[in-house]
Amino acid sequence: MPYPKWHHSTIKKIKAITEKQLLFRTIIFSLFVFVSSYFYILNLSARNPLNKSVADTSIILIGLSMLLTSLCYFWNFVDTKIIYRKHLGLVGFAYGIFHIILSYSSVLSLLKPETWQKGIYWPLFTGVIATIIFMIMALISNQYSARMLGGIVWRAILRVGYIAVVLIWLHVFLLKSARIITWYIEGMKTPPSTGLITLIFMSIVIILRILLWVSLHQKKS
Repeated sequence: MPYPKWHHSTIKKIKAITEKQLLFRTIIFSLFVFVSSYFYILNLSARNPLNKSVADTSIILIGLSMLLTSLCYFWNFVDTKIIYRKHLGLVGFAYGIFHIILSYSSVLSLLKPETWQKGIYWPLFTGVIATIIFMIMALISNQYSARMLGGIVWRAILRVGYIAVVLIWLHVFLLKSARIITWYIEGMKTPPSTGLITLIFMSIVIILRILLWVSLHQKKS
């Protein structure tokens, strides 16, 4: 079945829920993710648990938003959750903005010439580009934009979000890989960091999206 027809038939299965209800439920879920991440990080005695848990929540919510299409396509039992895709993305983006505010000193370093003289600081650069992409997606996540841009262009812009997912994966990898390797070499004496958990999660998001693309391409052929 072509993707548009599949998506339309999936939406028809779902009982009517208001936008306010969807947003409220998503916010409640986000708070559960945030609190879980915060206390997990506290248990690891890591520094700056507030900022890290905000970042983790943003990544998980946005990742789930991008993952839902693949999950619903391959497994019918999650079909009714696809209506949360937009709200997960928007709430996740809000957490991402909060993360940037909490990291304002690092963001401000992009305005300093000496930062660029030392070469691009890739972890920060990938994070900023991903945020810009998610901002564009957030701005057009409404019916008015869909009508103005046209369905094909609108969906094409939203799919750029998967590039942002890869950039977020790189952002986390560049920031956390050295510590993850050290943790592994030293015998994994503590539970895995949330950095490793989010890396694995975002890898699943990317892999399932590739599998979805391959499946749709094969059916179209």
